[in-house]
Amino acid sequence: MKIYTNQLTNSLNQGLSSCYLIVGDEPLQLMESVDAIRNKAKSQGFTESEVLHVDKSFKWESLYSSMGTMSLFAEKKILELHLPTGKPGTSGSKALVKFVENIPSDIILLIQCQEWTAANDKTKWVKTIEKNGTFMRVYMPKPQEFGTWLQNRCRQIGLNVENQAITILTVRLEGNLLAAAQELEKLKMRFADKMISASEIAGLVADNARFDVFRLTDAMLENNLARCIKMIRALKQNNTALVVIHWAIERQTRTLLSLASLRRNGQRIGPGDYRKHGIWQNQQAAIQSCLNRLTTAELEQLLAKLADLDLIIKGQASGDAWLALEQWFIDFC
Repeated sequence: MKIYTNQLTNSLNQGLSSCYLIVGDEPLQLMESVDAIRNKAKSQGFTESEVLHVDKSFKWESLYSSMGTMSLFAEKKILELHLPTGKPGTSGSKALVKFVENIPSDIILLIQCQEWTAANDKTKWVKTIEKNGTFMRVYMPKPQEFGTWLQNRCRQIGLNVENQAITILTVRLEGNLLAAAQELEKLKMRFADKMISASEIAGLVADNARFDVFRLTDAMLENNLARCIKMIRALKQNNTALVVIHWAIERQTRTLLSLASLRRNGQRIGPGDYRKHGIWQNQQAAIQSCLNRLTTAELEQLLAKLADLDLIIKGQASGDAWLALEQWFIDFC
C-alpha cells in the first residue's frame, strides 16, 4: 500500500508490513519515519539489524545471503537497504521483486532512497513493494502547509504557542525542518508548559529559513514575486553561486517554452510530455497556470534576458548580477 507521512503511526498500530520503501530528500521526516519503523519492529521481536549499502560494487546476492546469517540469539531481523539513487538497475530490480515476493516471516526489509523520480513509481519492483508491503514518500511541506506542520509538531511535543507566534516561526524557520524541530525543542526546554507569546518568540528564534534554488523555481511557477525576491536575497546572503540559480531558472524556462510550443502547434499536453520533462504531478497545475499566462514570444524574450544575465555573471557584460536577477523575476511574474 502507499501511505503519507501522517498515516505512518496508524499504519504501524495496525501491524507491521513485511517490507517498507521510504523515499525522499527531507532528512527529518525520513529519519523519524525510519526510526518509528525500527522501534515498532524491535517491540515485535526484530532485535537484530543488518545494513546494506548499494553502490557500484554491490552484489545483489548479498540480499539472499542475509537470510541465513541470523545470530544465535536473535529470532527476527530488520534488513536495511540504503539505495541513495533509487535506481537498483535491471539485476537489482529483479532481485528485489524476487526477495519481496518470497520474504521470510522473520525478516523485515526496510529500503531508504534519497533520490526519486515519477518514473520510479511505475517500476515493477516498486509496484511489488506496494502490493506486498508499504511505500511512503516524504515531502518538504509546501509554504502554505508549513504553519500546520509547526502546529502539529508543537502538539506532539506539548509546546503551547500563540497563533501569532506560529506565524513568526513559519517565516523564520520555513525550508528547514531539522532546524525547526531543534528550535521547538529549545523552546520546550525553556518554557515547559507555559503559553509562549509572539513577542517572546521574536526575541529568541534565529532566522533559520533556508531557501534552495528548487524552492525558488517553485515560487517562480506560482507567480509569487514577493517570495521570489525574499528567496533570492536569502540565497545571496548564504553565498549561493549565481551560476546554479541561473541554471535552474533557465532549465525551468526552457521547459515552459517547449510545452508552450506544443500548445501553439495545436497539440494537447499529456502525461507523456510531463514525464519527458521530469515534471511531478503536484507541479502540473502551476505549469499550466504559467502557460496560460505567458505566450511563446514572452518566454523567448525571458530566455534572451537570461542570456544577457549569463554574460553579467561571467563578467563579460557590465551590471549587478543580483539586481539583474531580481529584475528578471519581476519580468517573469
